[in-house]
Amino acid sequence: MGSYSLVTKLSYSGILLMIPLLIVLMAESKLIFNGTDRKLYKKIGFLPVGSIPFDNIAAVTPYEVFGGGYSYSLFKKSNRHGKGLAVSSGYSKVTDPNLIQFQNEVLPKIDELVFANAPVIPKQTIYDFEFFKEEGGVYQLKQQKIGGVIVGLIMIGITVAILLNPSFMADENAFKRILVTYFPLIIGLAFFYMIFSSVKFDKNQQKLIHSTFGGRRVKEYAFEDIIRFQIVRKTTNLIYSGTEVNAEIYLPSKDKMHVMSLKSFIGTKKIDRFLDELNTILGRI
Repeated sequence: MGSYSLVTKLSYSGILLMIPLLIVLMAESKLIFNGTDRKLYKKIGFLPVGSIPFDNIAAVTPYEVFGGGYSYSLFKKSNRHGKGLAVSSGYSKVTDPNLIQFQNEVLPKIDELVFANAPVIPKQTIYDFEFFKEEGGVYQLKQQKIGGVIVGLIMIGITVAILLNPSFMADENAFKRILVTYFPLIIGLAFFYMIFSSVKFDKNQQKLIHSTFGGRRVKEYAFEDIIRFQIVRKTTNLIYSGTEVNAEIYLPSKDKMHVMSLKSFIGTKKIDRFLDELNTILGRI
């Protein structure tokens, strides 16, 4: 760097120096559970970067990390199904001695400090539904259809436009032409499949009714066979792409579990409300 000015040399040197310093600070990050004032404090190195009152902590739960393995995260009541705050390292397998030590030593202490004296707030029955339309004891899940219709028509229109232009990709091989021509059609039909499907919870019959293809195909599941609701946080190329709520249903005739997608969310703050409405309909609240 002999040809550079002193200012440029110092700038480059400062940037290069900040990288290992940042790594050291991150390695020295700390989470402090203070039972005296009932707050969780986070520090990066010696710098405090925030706090969370114990009363705003919903849970500390394990989750599977990218590439396999496990880690524990803390979730706030204000965003129970969000990204969460990591409170442990990542462990490659459930038999990792460090994971077992964390579960035996750290988790019980967190439970004692945070949740042992936390007040139990019962769920309230919901009468004003945001995600369902009720009629005669039948609750139909609301859907945003206009956007799906527009996207579906656009994708189908792309295929039609390509078919009307025989010279399109004439120099490419047959596989590429077929893929580019009919892939938009498949996507468009998938959107229309979702648009013309419906999910209903019939309290009179105590059944979940899932109809597709405009009601031509109907499947029914008993309320008592709905075991639980799964919350699935989805990523695309390590970038968050939404959170999905699924129903896990037991099929007695086949003696196996069936997972049915109910609704996708871009944000996560209304997922608890959606679950409360579902459990109200099922009579679990």
